[in-house]
Amino acid sequence: MISLHDAGASGGGTTPATATASALAASMFRVPVARRGAGVGAFVLAIVTAGALAHVGVRLKGLEVAYDLGRERRIATEMEEQRRRLQIEIGMLKDPRRVIAIAREKLNMGPPAPDAIWRLGSGRGDRAAALLSPTPPAPAREGGKGGR
Repeated sequence: MISLHDAGASGGGTTPATATASALAASMFRVPVARRGAGVGAFVLAIVTAGALAHVGVRLKGLEVAYDLGRERRIATEMEEQRRRLQIEIGMLKDPRRVIAIAREKLNMGPPAPDAIWRLGSGRGDRAAALLSPTPPAPAREGGKGGR
């Protein structure tokens, strides 16, 4: 092998052997331009690929949200229709004629007899006492307060 020291001893000129050795040493530390361009190209391709995948992911998520929104709207429409039907049914069940018919036919209810109606005093205390007492109130005496 030829050393750089030997090349300098032969008169300071460069021989083909030393030129080859120095070119070999320089080429070991330099990255060729073609390889550097391929690395940049690969990096740009990776960035573009990542961006495209992110775009596709966002579009898929948008479609998923759109499907979910459509399903929820359909459910809301069905529930609104059910609420409307139930409101109609409540109206029919609350009809006073229907309630009276059920009371008379199924429960054998009717208007009270005249002797079953009690007249309570005008004071609130009398009314509460009459409602709480198990016996009906005594009829008021005619002729005032006193006895004889």
